Amino acid sequence: MPGSGPDVTRSATAPADEARPVIAVPWPKPDYLDALARAGAEPRVLDPSNDGLPAALDACDGVLLTGGADVDPVLYADPERHPTTTVDRARDDYEIALTRAALDRGLPILAICRGVQVLNVAAGGTLVQDLPSEQPAVLPHKPGGAPDRVAHEVDVRPDTRLARLLGGQLDTNHRVGVNSRHHQSVKRIAPGFRVSATASDGVIEAIEQPDAPFCLGVQWHPENFWRTGTFAGLFEGFVNAARRERLRR
Repeated sequence: MPGSGPDVTRSATAPADEARPVIAVPWPKPDYLDALARAGAEPRVLDPSNDGLPAALDACDGVLLTGGADVDPVLYADPERHPTTTVDRARDDYEIALTRAALDRGLPILAICRGVQVLNVAAGGTLVQDLPSEQPAVLPHKPGGAPDRVAHEVDVRPDTRLARLLGGQLDTNHRVGVNSRHHQSVKRIAPGFRVSATASDGVIEAIEQPDAPFCLGVQWHPENFWRTGTFAGLFEGFVNAARRERLRR
């Protein structure tokens, strides 16, 4: 079945005789690009004014969806916008079209923070617009401080791709500390996806599409740890899947 078996060869760079896979990245920040390069990929920054869809994906082997503003609730059929919700509708429209095109092509996808929300909405799911007001008992999911500050732990389900990628990082209870920085989260999960991690307050922290070659979203920011190699397994697994896609083509 697609998505089964080993996900990652644990090396920071690809073998010399293998082409570096090209990863499409809209709205990147430096840590995203550095994490991809460390894992052996060649990032291609997409410019919506020049990179029309779906043609922009013709030369790409995977898609990385990055953090940023909230997703417009109209896009998941919520007619009322919460006062804390700030949107960039042009970005929403481009990234949702990009995500749907990547899903249609079966391209590997890694989605981070806002990215996991875009992925869920693009595939038919919904979001919690504001955790503090809608679920007052939640943990501090946006505590501030340094980008790599650990905010809380997440419980990773052991039968998931995420668990295989994180491997030895998980403690004996399948938990790992994460640098959470968000006030929204996945609410109703999209069809064909499953939850792969939650916080102790029940907030969904990661989702994945088990039947895809690689389609995984996390609510935290693993890219901020690229210097130390913490969470490197996520990027290596993603890049290896993109490399297989490149060689397949």
